[in-house]
Amino acid sequence: MGQNAVARGLPAEAKAVDLVPPSTTIITKGSLLPGAASLDIASLPVDREQEVVSLSKSDYVEPDTRSDAERIIERPKPESRLSATPPVWKLESTYKAKRGEKQKIIAQKRTRLAEENCLAKAVYFEARTETELGQLAVAKVILNRVKDPLYPKTICGVVYQGSDRRNSCQFSFACDGLPDEIKNQTAWTHSKVIAEKALAGDETMRIMGAATHYHADYVKPRWSYQMRRLIKIGRHIFYADT
Repeated sequence: MGQNAVARGLPAEAKAVDLVPPSTTIITKGSLLPGAASLDIASLPVDREQEVVSLSKSDYVEPDTRSDAERIIERPKPESRLSATPPVWKLESTYKAKRGEKQKIIAQKRTRLAEENCLAKAVYFEARTETELGQLAVAKVILNRVKDPLYPKTICGVVYQGSDRRNSCQFSFACDGLPDEIKNQTAWTHSKVIAEKALAGDETMRIMGAATHYHADYVKPRWSYQMRRLIKIGRHIFYADT
């Protein structure tokens, strides 16, 4: 079709109408906009919240009559706020503290196991053929020495005191020159149980009082004349300082 073509069905005198894009500006009667104001959909600025007013309809919202000051949103109370993330230095110090506490607990546990092992060895080598009471009595002597200022402050220190000199130690097995080899596993297991009971403060040890020495009944050491004899249990005679 050429430029001079006429649309079918239209009168000859009809003029062509220029096509224009629809306007984005809306001006309607009854608009809520004041005066000759126009509403540009493409560049509508949002200055404030829209207000819905009554237009004699049954479904309307009451207008907000509060002042601008009253519309200010209340800030949340301090206790309702989420706590902020602690600073890095505080997190690191907390981690180091927890790690230090953990290492301290592990060290204490290792020390206790070592002390328990030393006590069990003394019971095993010194009194494994004795009754349970006789074994507890030997363990009690060692624990009493730990409390005595004249002796080392640890169980292992008491058990192996003087072990660097042949036949000059407090407990013969510690310096007799023979290896501390555990051959009777049943007796060793029982010795560990005795050590645990002694460390827990077994009530049967109360009869030992403050005993710090003992010897077998087939020997008579010179130091025994200067000690106070307490009791004989099995093949051992127990003494306390006078």
